[in-house]
Amino acid sequence: MIWLEGVSYLRAGSPALADLTLGVSRGELVVVQGPTGSGKSSLLAVAAGFREPDSGAVWIAERNIAGLQASSLPYVRRNVGYLPPLPLLIPDENVLENIMLALAVRGQPIDSAEADARESLAMVADSAWENRLARSLSTGQQRLVALARALVGPPPLVVVDEPAAGMGGDDREGIVRALVWARERGCAVLCATSDPSFAQMLVDAGGRRVNLEGGRIVGAPAIGLVPTPVDFPDMDEPENADLAEAIRPSDRSSSGEESA
Repeated sequence: MIWLEGVSYLRAGSPALADLTLGVSRGELVVVQGPTGSGKSSLLAVAAGFREPDSGAVWIAERNIAGLQASSLPYVRRNVGYLPPLPLLIPDENVLENIMLALAVRGQPIDSAEADARESLAMVADSAWENRLARSLSTGQQRLVALARALVGPPPLVVVDEPAAGMGGDDREGIVRALVWARERGCAVLCATSDPSFAQMLVDAGGRRVNLEGGRIVGAPAIGLVPTPVDFPDMDEPENADLAEAIRPSDRSSSGEESA
C-alpha cells in the first residue's frame, strides 16, 4: 500500500529523515516508536503526502507521489486518513460535521456519510458528543474526534501521529481497538508514538514495531511484506463536489489537516 524508498527530508536545514526505507502492506499495522525529535512526525507527514521529501520515492497505490504535480496531491490526500500532531477541527462546526468533512471531500452521499461518521465516533469517543461544537471540547476530546475523522470510512491508508498523547487507560484501549478495526478492514495503518507502553499495546494487538532514531530506522525489521498494490479511487474532482461545499464552510479549510 505504501512504500518509502531512500527518503531523506531536511527540516530547518538539518536532516529529519536520512535515506529511510519502509513498507506498510494492506491490512498491516506498523507502529513507529522513537523519542521526541527522532523524525516521527516528519516521516508521517511525508508518508501522508503533506511534506515532499528532498530525495527518494514515496509510493502509494503504485504512484510515486514525490513526483506528482502539486495540483494532483489533494486527490491523493483525500484517500489518506491523517492525524497530525496538532489536530485542527473547525471550531464552530459540531463533532459530527467535522468527521463528515473527510467523507464529503471523497464525494460520499450525506446519508451514508452520517452513518459512517457516527460509527467512527463511537469507536474512539462518546457518541453523545456528536452535536457539541468542536470549540467546546477539551484538547484531549478534540484529539479523539480528529482520530475518528482520520479513521472514518475507513480510507485505504491511515497515518496517525501520537494518537494516545495525554490519554488515559480506557481511551488508549479504545484507540488500539480502532486502529485494529481499520487494519482488519484492509487499511495500511502507520502509527507513530514516543510512548513505549502504548507501542507495546499495539504490538500485542498484532502490530509490527519499527524503531526510529535520528531520522533513521534502527534494528530490524524495517521492511515487512512488499506492500500489496491497491487502487485508490481515481484522482479526479469528486463527483459530488457540491455536497462537499454544502458541508464545508466556504471561509475555512476543508481538511482540518496540518502538515506536521
